[in-house]
Amino acid sequence: MKSHAQLPGMECDLKARLCEDFAFTLHAMAQPLTVLRGALGALSLQGASASDANRYVELSNAQVERLCSLMSGMSMLLDGHQTEAICAPTKLEELIAAATETGDGDLRRFSLRISVPKVDHTIQILADPARAEDAIGAVLAAISTASTHGDEIYLTVELRDGFADVIVHAMRANEAKLTSIDRLRLMVAEASVRSQRGVFEFSPDPLRVSLKFPLHDQEEPGHESHDRYSAVDRAR
Repeated sequence: MKSHAQLPGMECDLKARLCEDFAFTLHAMAQPLTVLRGALGALSLQGASASDANRYVELSNAQVERLCSLMSGMSMLLDGHQTEAICAPTKLEELIAAATETGDGDLRRFSLRISVPKVDHTIQILADPARAEDAIGAVLAAISTASTHGDEIYLTVELRDGFADVIVHAMRANEAKLTSIDRLRLMVAEASVRSQRGVFEFSPDPLRVSLKFPLHDQEEPGHESHDRYSAVDRAR
């Protein structure tokens, strides 16, 4: 993963990046296809015991699920590059709540700490609600994979320079722990944020991802970030 910003005149770079991301995903598909081919070949051999047959079927099912995840990610990636986002004033806190509530099973194993600025009005961003929620959820899922058991995941919002900066990190998470599916999740999140005229930033170690969405009112409250929810630590 690399850090990129949405800037004027980046059309050629975006097309090149899409080709790079597709090349990565196609390469990632090679491993489950190889395992699946071997498992199906073993199943076709005569003399396999029932226990061996069951094991090969389970292995095949796992690889099919992995391939489906990669193909779904490719579809979302293409959509993020080719389909225009439908942006509208959107309540950021509602997006974060939706993304955290629908998190996958891995995320639920961790304590999630959310911190947003205390302001006297609702924080609204210009975003495509579905894409923004999916992007935040994808980053949370990737960070949870790269985290250590018992680690805490932090989601912090900072308001500055006309953007709401959604920062997700964990103290002991690092890039080396990311699976190919999680790397694809981050690629999808990047394409999604860019399509909404936002900025995506990535730091590998400790793993830290920043999703910057344009503020609707462009007014910065000038307050430091504080924990707004008294019971946001969620035992996942």
